Amino acid sequence: MSAGFGADILNDFLTESGELLESLEADLVVLERTPTDPDLLNRVFRSLHTIKGSASFLNLSHLVEIAHAAESALNAARGGSVTIDANAMNLLLAAVDTIKRQMDQVREGATLDTPDPALVSGLIRFGEGGGAAAESEAPAPKAAPANALTLRPEQESLVEFLVPEVTEAVESIGRVIEGCWADPDKPLDEVVELCEGLVSAVAFFELEPIIRLSRLIIEGAEGAAQVAPDRRPQVVARLRGCACLLRAQAEALARRQTTPCESDPLAARLRAILADETLPPEAVVPPTADAAQVLAVDGVAHAGTSPAATEKPEPDEHNEQGTAAPTAATPAAKTEHAKPDHPKAEHAKAEHTKSHAGEQTIRVDVERLETLMNLVGELVLQKNRIGALARRAAASGAAPELAEDLVTTSGAIERVTGDIQVAVMRTRMQPLDKLFGRYPRLVRDLSQKLGKKIELVIEGGDTEVDRSILEELGDPLVHLMRNSADHGIETPEARVAAGKPEVGTIRLSAANRGSHVVVEVGDDGRGLIREKLATKAIERGLATREEVAAMSDREVFRFIFAAGFSTADQVSDVSGRGVGMDVVRTNIERTKGTIDLTSEPGKGTTVSIKIPLTVAIMPAMMIGVGEEVLAVPLDSILEIVRPDPEQVRTVRQQPVMRLRDTVLPLVRGPEVFGLPKARSAASPFAVVLASGERRIGLMVTRLIGQQEIVVKPLSDVCEQTGPISGATVREDGGVSLIVDVAELFRRHDRKVAA
Repeated sequence: MSAGFGADILNDFLTESGELLESLEADLVVLERTPTDPDLLNRVFRSLHTIKGSASFLNLSHLVEIAHAAESALNAARGGSVTIDANAMNLLLAAVDTIKRQMDQVREGATLDTPDPALVSGLIRFGEGGGAAAESEAPAPKAAPANALTLRPEQESLVEFLVPEVTEAVESIGRVIEGCWADPDKPLDEVVELCEGLVSAVAFFELEPIIRLSRLIIEGAEGAAQVAPDRRPQVVARLRGCACLLRAQAEALARRQTTPCESDPLAARLRAILADETLPPEAVVPPTADAAQVLAVDGVAHAGTSPAATEKPEPDEHNEQGTAAPTAATPAAKTEHAKPDHPKAEHAKAEHTKSHAGEQTIRVDVERLETLMNLVGELVLQKNRIGALARRAAASGAAPELAEDLVTTSGAIERVTGDIQVAVMRTRMQPLDKLFGRYPRLVRDLSQKLGKKIELVIEGGDTEVDRSILEELGDPLVHLMRNSADHGIETPEARVAAGKPEVGTIRLSAANRGSHVVVEVGDDGRGLIREKLATKAIERGLATREEVAAMSDREVFRFIFAAGFSTADQVSDVSGRGVGMDVVRTNIERTKGTIDLTSEPGKGTTVSIKIPLTVAIMPAMMIGVGEEVLAVPLDSILEIVRPDPEQVRTVRQQPVMRLRDTVLPLVRGPEVFGLPKARSAASPFAVVLASGERRIGLMVTRLIGQQEIVVKPLSDVCEQTGPISGATVREDGGVSLIVDVAELFRRHDRKVAA
């Protein structure tokens, strides 16, 4: 277990490994369709390898066990000896699920589950399909004077996973250094990256000789860029010597032994060269020297290095299976292609790039961002207040110069506050890819469970929204895709019979639309049938037959969002077209968003979700209803009209007015907000509100003007009457309630249906 490690280290592990798991899961689903893609294979291997390495450092042995088994399977696929098929992918995804569960247990401080032995053995059997022959041909390393390796119990349980990793890294280091010896102008950046990765890998095991040699190579590689060109070969020569000693350490580790490492003379000579000190003639390494001769020049004893360590690397197939520790110590000269895109080198390079990227970014606790956003909200309120005071001073006949200065200062504060607000809001923005990446796995599992062929197409994942909205979108999108897969997409046989491709498509897309983001989930399935929905709505008393006949298709389709509404012929454990759709609508409206649906029989259904970029601060129109001042979100307002009294009519006891070519239903503000009639005045204005394609007119007493409002939640002890979603402080210091437009529509619908 991870006892003894601080909360910060565990949190970093959970955060970084959680991000890697999300991308890993999505990449695995893609890999199933393109199982021989080398870049994708390398990427998923690196993700899993990094998670395993971090878990190894934290002594999470059960997590390391399942990660290592999955890594073995992927490694065999990378080597080309096996191909990932559906069965192998089921095993890999089951391993990901196990790791997710174990990470939840780490987060909760619980004991980690032991991985399913059948799953582990299945992954290992798959991985062993391509590694045995290569391993049997590997020459055994030469024995060296050594002592038994002494490890603590927690280290001993994990060392078998370390051996292949160290061997692979050492071989790559030797290969790259030999390449630089052959070409003195070749950069040494990759050597630094590889050595940094090696130091991280062995730190938990306290293998001081390997750490010391790795850091010496880093020092020399970084210093080589600063020395004169004629001295650079002498630096690289010493790096070859270090690599030779490092290889001896890896060979000893594979035998669970330690071997002496007297590197001080080599380190002293290397630092002298980097310091531009004059070398005596006997210290100059000739171009024909091998690594052993380099060590001899600097007076370093190198007993224990195998003869192969001094040979130039030859092209040969490299086995990275790492299941047999002793044979994994094959020298680099005999075991790998000399090519720049070696997977381990790619892994180390990615890790190095990541570490440098980390220098440009920092992790910030979410609570700090929330606090910062709250402070910005208060700043906006005070900015509004100062603006109101400046206007009052200008209108009151105060000293002209003072009034002018106040107005100028107010404008400057408004601009600065606006810039701060935008900057803080950007810190809370996250790409929808963080959410969309979960769904390829979902659709794959649904496809298998339902016996259908379904492809998920994702577009616009780089679109950003506020993190609070991102969290609210997760469950609704799951509902929508389950419905599309279960009751939208037909079976392959039905699709072919209908003249469609047997593979159905679910399309998940996002795009910016001004201050909103539109997310759409569409399928090319059977679509909705108007008659079926209408019949169900009439049976449930949602509308009369005459009312349904007068409705457009879009209005009939909206019945699907009614609570508990479903047209499914039988209950499904996956979904029911309509089951949960009222929850979808409620969750979306909680974010001040709207949801709409279009469908065409035989061609498919598309659900459109329109959500604001942020819900913390928004522009609003301040209106008067009687003596009360309310705030209406500006994005919900289409227009404001002042109807003549003769334009207002009553249809079935409900007020309406003709607005151009349409009949606009009206709601009276004093009535809907429960204001006493004695306090309400005439309502000469109709604020035309929109929810999707629907329109309604809110009759109000007066218009006050536009303000930027900060949304404050209502306390539980407040008695809420009317369609209200929160409160805000006005620029005059008073408090106004914020109109919940979606709830306003729902209340009107219930009143009409009553």
